Order: sequence, then structure tokens, then C-alpha cells
Amino acid sequence: MAEVILKDVVKQYDNGFVAVKKVNLTIPDKEFTVIVGPSGCGKTTTLRMIAGLEDITEGKIFIGDKVINHVSPKDRDIAMVFQNYALYPHMTVYDNMSFGLKLRKYPKKAIEERVTDASEILGITDLLDRKPSMLSGGQRQRVAVGRAIVRKPTVFLFDEPLSNLDAKLRVQMRAELQKLHNRLKTTMIYVTHDQMEAMTMGDRIVIMKDGDIVQVDSPIRMYNHPVNKFVAGFIGSPSMNFLEGKIVSEGSNLYFVYGKSVKLVVFKEHQKIMEKYVDKNVVLGFRPEHVEDKIFVSDAKPFTTLKSTADVIEPMGSEIYIYFKVENTTFTGRFSPKLRVKIGDKIDVVVDMESIHFFDIDTEATIV
Repeated sequence: MAEVILKDVVKQYDNGFVAVKKVNLTIPDKEFTVIVGPSGCGKTTTLRMIAGLEDITEGKIFIGDKVINHVSPKDRDIAMVFQNYALYPHMTVYDNMSFGLKLRKYPKKAIEERVTDASEILGITDLLDRKPSMLSGGQRQRVAVGRAIVRKPTVFLFDEPLSNLDAKLRVQMRAELQKLHNRLKTTMIYVTHDQMEAMTMGDRIVIMKDGDIVQVDSPIRMYNHPVNKFVAGFIGSPSMNFLEGKIVSEGSNLYFVYGKSVKLVVFKEHQKIMEKYVDKNVVLGFRPEHVEDKIFVSDAKPFTTLKSTADVIEPMGSEIYIYFKVENTTFTGRFSPKLRVKIGDKIDVVVDMESIHFFDIDTEATIV
């Protein structure tokens, strides 16, 4: 049983700064949980408290049914993989992987079996006699993971382990860590600032901001149902577009109005919820994939269209990112590669109003 529970956990430093504010979180046994958020949000501090590398100011942390607040890191039955690999440069790969087991006085045969098994899982059997200076970044990262695997801990902790790798290798290692989790069936807690890593790797995502947990959910639910504007803007790449305007009522419909040229009809399923915001300002959010050029939409109506100008164009091969300007605001759209457009061209951009979100302008909470 390797359930990890944080109850009212606080971390306050001597200078009075509160890095983590009464965090409550339950990570079920065998789950791959990713903690994500901007720099300074408290995610690494939270991980280090679980590891025992930071003292807890208030609250309790459980692994299984045992409170581990005052248990030393070596006795917590966890293994941590760091951003900088933390390999001993004078030792071979084999010695790096076996070092912790030797300290715990494991029998030589048991050490050999564990190192052999871990190296086969990670595909580094042919590297066991090399030293870290002879390895690539990806190979060093595999060794660091292997050193954790041989411990056979109940919980794996990863602190931004892929941030030093190039983009292609990061994608490859993301897949490798997912396969590793499926094979080992062990609780894994992974910290990153990269929302793409969070979306592709985690069974659940924990989003933190300013020391608080903002939302805990599956990647797809978090993407489609963010609890507030911060989550909506943080998850997704390119990020969600936001526009502040007013809800007005005309006839039997509600409209979102911005400036002189933007008038978008509120989707019929959202109208009842938005009635209490009539004549009030709200924030409308739409993702880049929820727009299209009017020429590709046969049933487009004038009130669903943004009259825009192409400002920046980024061909991506399978799609085109266009930064288009509406009045004095720039938005991002993800368009079909069939679209032929140049910088400065006028584009009628149709917004899928069924997929948009509205946010309260004061609390930033999601309305729909």
C-alpha cells in the first residue's frame, strides 16, 4: 500500500514566506500524479516535503497509514530522481546504481540481480562499465531512474527530470517513463513546469498557484472543464485566448459584445446560466482549435464571426498557427494547412461558441 496523503500541509520559511498553504491531497496507490504550475508555485517544495528534504511547518504527510513527518528520508521507502541527475562522476554506471543498496548492506547477489533487472528495463545494459562523463544526457537520465528502480520503493518522486534534455529526447523519455509506470505499477509523483508533460503523462494533474492547489483532475477533464481562468490559460498549447466584454440581451438571444465589431451569440445551452450576467462584463475564453476560417464553414452566420487581420503566421506542417488581430487585441488560431493566407490579409474567423468558456471578471471562476 503506497497511498500518499497530505493533510493541511504548510511550509513557512524563517523569513515568514509561506511557500505551501494548507495543502490537502490524496494520491492513490499505483497512480501517476503530476504536479504542475509556474515557477514559485510550491510544487517542488511540496515534493521535497514528501521526500523529507524539507521540514513541514504544519500538517501531516502519510505514506500508507504511517505519518512520516519526522521519519528520515532514507527510511521513507521512497526514491527520488532529480533534475540534475546527481550521479557520482568517479563511479561507473553499475556502481552508481548499486551504491544505495551497498550502503544498506544488501547481499552482493541481490544487488547484481536488481541492477541487471533495472538496466534491462531501461536499455542501458551495455553502459554499466561507463562513467557519467561518457554518457549523453538521455543516458544519464536513464541511469538516474535506474538507481531509483533498484531500490524498489513504494513511491517514486521525480523533480523535473527531463528539463535538461533536448525536445526530441524529452518526448521519447516521457513515453519511457509512462511504460515504466505501467510495468512497475508503483505510485509516482512527478513535478514539472511543462504543461505538455503533465497532459501526456499523468493519470491525474495537480495544478498549483502561489502555494495553493487550484484543481486536481484527469488531463482531459482539466482541459475541457477548467475551474477558473488561470487553469484554462495554463493548460493547453498554444494557450487559451481571452477577451473581456459584456453580455447583452436582444430578442430571444444573449450575445457577447466587445468593442465595435465583435458580437458573438451565446450558445443556446449556456443562455440560462448567462442570464444573470446580462449587462455585466465577463471574460470569454476560446482555444486556438475552436476557430476556423469562414470559407471552410458552410453554415457560418455573421454574428459568429470575428473580422480579423493576420498578424503572424507559423506554419507547423500539419497545421498553421495564425496570430490574428481583432480591433486592438491579438488572438491565436490553429488552422488547416489548406488555408492560404499572408501577413496583413483580412480573415473572417468563425468561433465555435459551443466550445467557449465564460469566466467571472472578479473571481475568475468558470461560469460555463
